[in-house]
Amino acid sequence: RHIFVGVDGSAASLDALRWAVRLAHATGGEVTAVHAFTPGEAELSPDYAKVLRGGAARRLAGWCATATGPGSVDSLVVDGDPDALLATADQNADLLVVGTRGAGGFAHLHLGSVTHHLAHHTQVPLAIVPTSAARQPVKRIVVGVDGSAGSAAAVAFCATLAPLLAATVVAVHADEPFVEWVSGPASRSWRRSAEAEVRRWVTPIEDNGVVVAVDVDRDIHPVAALCRAIDAEPDTLAVVGTRGLGGITGMRLGRVPIQLVHHTGAAVVMVPQSPVVVDAADLGTGQATGSS
Repeated sequence: RHIFVGVDGSAASLDALRWAVRLAHATGGEVTAVHAFTPGEAELSPDYAKVLRGGAARRLAGWCATATGPGSVDSLVVDGDPDALLATADQNADLLVVGTRGAGGFAHLHLGSVTHHLAHHTQVPLAIVPTSAARQPVKRIVVGVDGSAGSAAAVAFCATLAPLLAATVVAVHADEPFVEWVSGPASRSWRRSAEAEVRRWVTPIEDNGVVVAVDVDRDIHPVAALCRAIDAEPDTLAVVGTRGLGGITGMRLGRVPIQLVHHTGAAVVMVPQSPVVVDAADLGTGQATGSS
């Protein structure tokens, strides 16, 4: 219900703000535009720092008025780098929303450095909203599921959001076996088993009165399967779980979430897994559609 949006005055951040306001109106939520303020000078007097911070607050209010109208959202200036935005969102928000940089000149990457940093370190669900999705309502949700703790978190997020939006849900599960080693009967048996597993994984969504369509496939990369489902209909939001905290780098993303942002024009919500310990026996055995 509490949506925080990172705003820096860029067109991408204002598009993300517009998307968040539309989502809040549909769900009864509240939006706070947050700007991380870092003075350009290393040493400032308290009075001068106050003047500069006041200027940042006025700029933020002006950006918000331009994007959504005067007084339509709350605004908050936090002192520090993007980690200050993370800390504020982790303590106060149910969803953090940011824009993308747009297609860059190197390998057609869509994530700016700040957004990339937030994606790897946020502890609350993070929506990355490209310009192409900024003015679209959310009428349909595609969720990646694989039985992992990360995908369980994505399912829990959908179970809360989908009823508020009266959105339809498609659960996508994909696998990449060596097709030449798999006979026709074995493939059909795999499909029946996979569909049954997906039904079990998405029970929390269906328990909230939402009908879930199941899309299982093999011999396809999970990102390709997700993009196919996302692109099938407009006004679609993608939801995927993250892999969880790594033991060396502290980064939370597996390959699928970050690749999905690079390959779809839809908004993507990345949901960190819950810190609750999950029994491995309850996780299933699928490949990493939701989190790897």
